[in-house]
Amino acid sequence: MRGAVALLAGMCAITSLRAQSVDPRDIPPSEDRLLNAAVPDVPLITAAGARVTLSQLARGRPVLLGFVFTRCPGICSPFLMSWRSADRALGEKHNYLRLVLSFDPGDTSADMSAFAKHHSLDDNDEWVFAVGDPSDIRRLAEATGFWWTWDESRQQFDHAAMLAGIRDGRLVRLLVGGSITSARLDELVRQVSGEFVRSYPLPGRVQFRCVRYDPATGRTTLDWGFALLLIPVAATGIGTLAMFAAGARRRGKE
Repeated sequence: MRGAVALLAGMCAITSLRAQSVDPRDIPPSEDRLLNAAVPDVPLITAAGARVTLSQLARGRPVLLGFVFTRCPGICSPFLMSWRSADRALGEKHNYLRLVLSFDPGDTSADMSAFAKHHSLDDNDEWVFAVGDPSDIRRLAEATGFWWTWDESRQQFDHAAMLAGIRDGRLVRLLVGGSITSARLDELVRQVSGEFVRSYPLPGRVQFRCVRYDPATGRTTLDWGFALLLIPVAATGIGTLAMFAAGARRRGKE
């Protein structure tokens, strides 16, 4: 029984278990390899035509970086709309740069300007749409774990859907998946702003945890993993009582 208790206690340290079926685009990059890695300060061209570096755009603020391409027929627009919706739900309590960057060498600053206008984000100074030299975009993608491949049969890119949280030129956290909720975005922004976030779910995984952290309130409560931890304890107690009862019955018969 002690072995079972130790095993379940160890399991409570595991943040997640893989689900049976996961969209490859939702599989997060290796955070152990990427987190706290330096993010290159690459030169960019904004949708307005300004030539600036990433650090000049940030002006000391945390950065949330999302990759798209303007001819995307799939996840790019829903991803951006969910990010915009979650961002609006947070209101003005966070100050960070929202950077939308094209990884398609064929996109121009004019294309990104039209893309921003299409999503009603062209008149918002907190959102910057930009392009860059393909080699610089590749360096930035490799530093943040973003990937894309060209699908010749569909004449389209297949790519990840993710946000990269950057603070002081280093990668702080990744948020992977095509749908962004206000709660998950709030966690991400809190973390890139320097706050400590106790735990967070990874897409395509089922969490096994003893406590649950609510980013909205900052409170921690017991979760279902704690109840599982009590099972071997209860079984041990019941077994011990049964042995004592059996011994008492044998002594009574003697």
